[in-house]
Amino acid sequence: MIRFEHVTKSYADGTTAVDDLSFEVAEGELVTLVGPSGCGKTTTMKMVNRLIEPTAGRIYLDGADISTIDPVELRRRIGYVIQQVGLFPHKTVLENTATVPHLLGWPRKKARDRAAELLDLVGLDPSQYGDRYPEQLSGGQRQRVGVARALAADPPVLLMDEPFGA
Repeated sequence: MIRFEHVTKSYADGTTAVDDLSFEVAEGELVTLVGPSGCGKTTTMKMVNRLIEPTAGRIYLDGADISTIDPVELRRRIGYVIQQVGLFPHKTVLENTATVPHLLGWPRKKARDRAAELLDLVGLDPSQYGDRYPEQLSGGQRQRVGVARALAADPPVLLMDEPFGA
């Protein structure tokens, strides 16, 4: 499903964040990147959804070279939970959770129903939390909304960057 072939990411200042990384993740596999702060874990994940472009090498998703896929289209196919949650402060919890289904053109009711289902799954009663804004939640609750949002469109790939740090 995901394949890295000799991927490197170097920056203009001479820093190499990822050096000649090759690995493969089959469909259904769970992979955890473990290492000290600054070793390239986040950079590696951001290269999968093209938030960061590799300097060298190739990354494949379902056999397709991701450099040939429109970055916006690619990102809509990948669930991503970032370290600092990244919820939209001007949107309610339910609206935040339904973001990707809305972007994919799902009917409003289907997107809201899916968002409510996932909020319930992560332990946030949608009738109690759905109309709240991120600032009205604890850090742990915001993290759970971020996880629900990443799962909302049932993506085949889910990237989680320290999703439970809170």
